[in-house]
This record gives sequence, C-alpha cells and structure tokens, in this order.
Amino acid sequence: MKADPSRSARLSRPAAAGLALAVLAAGGFALWKHTDVLSWSGQPAAGTAAPAAPRDEGPASRIVRVSPAQVRVIDHVRLSTEELLDPDFTLFDPAALKLSAPRRLLDEIERPILYAELVNTSDRYVALAPKADISVFDGSRKLDLRQVWSLPARLYPGERVPVALSGRVDRYTEVKTAWLPAKRAALPGPRPQLAVSVENTEAGVGTGTLNFSYRYRYKYVTVHGRVRNDSPSEVENVRVWVSLYDAQDQLTGASFQELRLPRLPPGDSAPFEVNVKQYGGNFARVGVVYDATAR
Repeated sequence: MKADPSRSARLSRPAAAGLALAVLAAGGFALWKHTDVLSWSGQPAAGTAAPAAPRDEGPASRIVRVSPAQVRVIDHVRLSTEELLDPDFTLFDPAALKLSAPRRLLDEIERPILYAELVNTSDRYVALAPKADISVFDGSRKLDLRQVWSLPARLYPGERVPVALSGRVDRYTEVKTAWLPAKRAALPGPRPQLAVSVENTEAGVGTGTLNFSYRYRYKYVTVHGRVRNDSPSEVENVRVWVSLYDAQDQLTGASFQELRLPRLPPGDSAPFEVNVKQYGGNFARVGVVYDATAR
C-alpha cells in the first residue's frame, strides 16, 4: 500500500526554529575551530599576559656580540685577520722616522733638485713599507714637486735612505711630512741578510747635448761593489739606494737602482756597478742601503 504524500505530517513552527538554531550553532563552531574568522574569541582577556612563544636558540656560536661595537678603522694599510683581532697590535711609531732638511742642488742642465735623508731612529723595530706625503712650501704656496724614487719596503734601525724631490723650486721655506700608517717588525726582521760592500769608486766627467744645440758637462761617480747572500734561502730582486757625501757629510748626489743580478743561492756573491751623478761638491764617502726578496 502506498502512502499519500499530501497527507504526510509537517514540522511545527517551534520544531523548525529549533532545527535552524542547531544548524547555525554547528556552522559557527566549525568556523571557530578551523579558521581565524572568529580569532577574537581566542585572545586573552584584558589584564592577562599572553603565553611566550618558544625561542629558537639556533646552533651554538663562538661569536660575541658587543653593543655598541668598538670599530677600529686603519686606512692605507693592509692587516691580516690575526692583526685585526689582536688587541695589542701596534703600528710603527711615525715619530721614529726623521726627514732631514732638503738640500737644493742643480742637475746637469741647471734644473733644481732637492735631496734629503730619511732615518729610522727606532732601536727596536723595522718600518715596513714606510710612505709619506711630503709637502714643500714657499711661504704659503705649495710647490709642485714629485718624489723621484720610492722608499725601501723595509727600513731598518739606523739606516739612512736618500729622498729626491724634483720640480721647479727656486727656494723653500717649510717642509711638512705626513706619514701614512705602516706596520712594524721586531729585529732581526723579514729582510734577507745580505753583505753589500763597496770595493772601489771612480770619479768621471760626462757630456751630453740638449735639443741638439746645448752641450753640458756633469760629474759622476761609478760605484763598484759586491753582494753576498748570507741568508739561508735564495735571493732575487736586489735593490740599492746609493748616497754620495761630501766632507761636511752632506748629500752631494744619490741614486736608486734595481741590480741586474742572478738569483743568489745561500753563500754566493755577485758584483754590481752603479753610476751616481754628483751635483754638489766632491764626494768623500759612499753609503748604501739595500732591499731584496727571498724566494
């Protein structure tokens, strides 16, 4: 027997309202549980602290962070990591470098040239790669001069190396020297040990021609010497700074030259020859400062 759909019982109004409220409650619970639409309901009440989130410590580290950091800025010099991290690291004291008053001389074609001497007065440390900004003034006017050759890479205590400045200079009233930062080394220092000796000297007179019309004469000294390698390793790139001094112990000429020598094994020696032009009085003695590279 089939039921007549027209006669099926319908829900009363109170029952339909209760069913609707149940559906709405179930939907709200699902939204609160699985979404953040109703995230306000999970906030702590006023006056209560939220629980702290777990802190990610990360891997253990030996780095010590200091705030504020003590920054060390050293311009114009390269330092290793060990030197930068060493709190006792000290640069060479520039007060130990002394530049003598320049002496003005005239070269073979009557151009002025200034000769001075740089001395390392320290008795303990070697100056590594010393560099200076040398300014020469005539009153308040700075003269346009250039340094003819570079300084040694290693200047040892007591050594006197010549400095030549060329350019137009009729007179000068003041010399200012600004030394750039340089590292230092304790004795015996890193330079290969060489025995550089002067065996004999020959004074001569040379001639030349300027612009095919002006003939000039100049005095020069040929310095004959010998280099012996007393270090335990091979040596190459030997460079010498040769100075001529007159009877008053003033510079009367100077020259820089990289010697054309073969690689010197330990114990070997080789001769060298350097021509130095003499612009002042006759020389009385010769001084030599050397630098070299060990293999």
